[in-house]
Amino acid sequence: MNKEQLSKRLQGIEWEDFEVKSSKSNLPKSTWETVSAFSNTNGGWIVLGISQIGKTYHIEGVVNAEKLEQDFHSAIRSQKFNQVLQVESNLLNLEGKTILSFFIPEAIQKPIYFNSRSNTFLRSGSGDQRATDTEIDALYRDSAYGFKDKE
Repeated sequence: MNKEQLSKRLQGIEWEDFEVKSSKSNLPKSTWETVSAFSNTNGGWIVLGISQIGKTYHIEGVVNAEKLEQDFHSAIRSQKFNQVLQVESNLLNLEGKTILSFFIPEAIQKPIYFNSRSNTFLRSGSGDQRATDTEIDALYRDSAYGFKDKE
């Protein structure tokens, strides 16, 4: 995501493929729910350093972009998730403040969860929803057999 794309997104609302998170110096705990949700649905952008109050975005920036970026990638590549994810990172300057954006692609092998199977999330509109056991089973089945069962 480049500066122009981000500026355009900030004129709209958070939705299925776009999530902002206030993050000065630490990654919010809800980041991992969004990573799981984007991975299990259609992918999307997580943007750190921007908060949303109502329908208004506030550009706050991050304090230590390098640390946040390393913390994010370390968690993505560690045992935190059941699979290693390939993530695209961008460092942007917006209104003189540093913003980080991460593109989380849709996973081929699903479900993607952190720490335990119960931490499997799906994206629905602008929110991350905990997947039910039935939904998790469907993600496993679809990954194993493709989408033949839906035909």
